[in-house]
Amino acid sequence: LANYGSRKVKDMNFLVFLMFDHIGGLNTLFNCLSMGVSITIPKNRNANNISLLIEKNKINVLPASPTFLNLMLMSAVFDTFDFSSLKMVTYEAMPETLLLKLKERLPRVKFLQTFGTSETGIAKTSSLSSSSTFLKFDDPNQEYKVVNNELWLRSKTQVLGYINHSNESFTEDGWFKTGDMVEETVGGYIKITGRIKEVINVGGEKVFPAEVESIILELDSVQDCIVRSEKNIITGQMVCAEVVLKRGFNFKEEKINIKRHTKKKLDSYKVPSRIIKIDAVLFTDRFKKNRQL
Repeated sequence: LANYGSRKVKDMNFLVFLMFDHIGGLNTLFNCLSMGVSITIPKNRNANNISLLIEKNKINVLPASPTFLNLMLMSAVFDTFDFSSLKMVTYEAMPETLLLKLKERLPRVKFLQTFGTSETGIAKTSSLSSSSTFLKFDDPNQEYKVVNNELWLRSKTQVLGYINHSNESFTEDGWFKTGDMVEETVGGYIKITGRIKEVINVGGEKVFPAEVESIILELDSVQDCIVRSEKNIITGQMVCAEVVLKRGFNFKEEKINIKRHTKKKLDSYKVPSRIIKIDAVLFTDRFKKNRQL
């Protein structure tokens, strides 16, 4: 929001998915209250209702999860409702393929990737561009470093630790291990590649589900997908992809296409060993993909 002058900010209308058990929801609420902006709070969170509120209330800023933004794409709301008032969408790490699809449907909207944890708070960030999944920390109150490809944070407002719980995520010198694996590039930009706990170990080779999902989503036949691990007696784990196909596509044919496409784009150990057709991807109350079986 730093790119908007204070006068413009006060005239803006935010659509807030309030979640009082989540630092992101609280952060958005407190920011809105401190700036004196208008807030629209939806009674229910489905794609059509949210789109109607954006059109009706002339929403300018929409904070949303990648899963919910994909639900909007799947519901074809961009062909039905007026999004001309929307100026910015803030989101958490998402597959690059999904971001490019959203940018194509909302070319005038600025997409800003945000990042934060309940332990360290929400950091001020900037995206390399609206169509890039690389972000940079621009927060004088928060430090970061990358240790063995894992993102570590240290802030002036972070918690000291947990009560009656393991504190192995905290170091003695004040760093918090986020559990997020990152890729670094020039200029201080980083890309979130996945969560350590979600990594699929295929015979010692590490696979990030989000990377495989991004490649599968490149196919026109695939509406949504989720990649997770399954046990394998030889490699320990294998890659399993569950896909939601668009209407009119034959699963047997598309299963072959998915195999062929992923073999072209990915190392062999990242190619899904098993592909399953599902009606819908399961997600949590916070609209995050549920990878737990």
